Amino acid sequence: MFNPVQIAAKGSRPKKGATRRTPPPQQRKTTWWLWLLVPIIVIAFIYGLTQLNQVAPTTKPTPIEPPKAIPKPAPTPAPKKVEEKVSVAPKKDTFEFYQILQDSKVDTSHVDAYQSTPRGEQDYYYMLQAASFRNLEDADRLRAQLILSGLVEASVRKTMDKDDQAWYRVILGPYDSRSKMNRAEDKLVSLSISPYSYKIKKE
Repeated sequence: MFNPVQIAAKGSRPKKGATRRTPPPQQRKTTWWLWLLVPIIVIAFIYGLTQLNQVAPTTKPTPIEPPKAIPKPAPTPAPKKVEEKVSVAPKKDTFEFYQILQDSKVDTSHVDAYQSTPRGEQDYYYMLQAASFRNLEDADRLRAQLILSGLVEASVRKTMDKDDQAWYRVILGPYDSRSKMNRAEDKLVSLSISPYSYKIKKE
């Protein structure tokens, strides 16, 4: 049925999404005297700071004095040693042997002239042993090396020890003077061989 009350109620309901507009708040107007007061205060503050910087200090700071050096005590003088002077009479140098030598004469008539006594005939030879080997081939190899080095007097000699085992010795000599033996010994040392020297009697 047609109901006029419902139709009136529908017309009075607000639509979805609709908002009421509120009027914007009115802006407060700043008074004109505030614009004049702020710059005056800033200028007065700056002026006061400049006046404080120009005021000179009336009192000067007292400088700090460095500490005074403590004077060192004067060293006490060491006691002087009393030296006793002993008077010694100078000795007279008397050298009498010069006069004695001038006055004396040596008699040499009973002294025979010196004559060198000849040495006795040397009854031995000098020998050098370069090395000893159990093997004859090793001994022959060393002997050949020594001959090529200029030691032509090198030879191999066979000897027996107490256990009846053979030794083959490489020997050099005989030398009738020690100087010849020394020259051969120096040659062996230059070849890195340390020889053994001995003497044999002459036959």
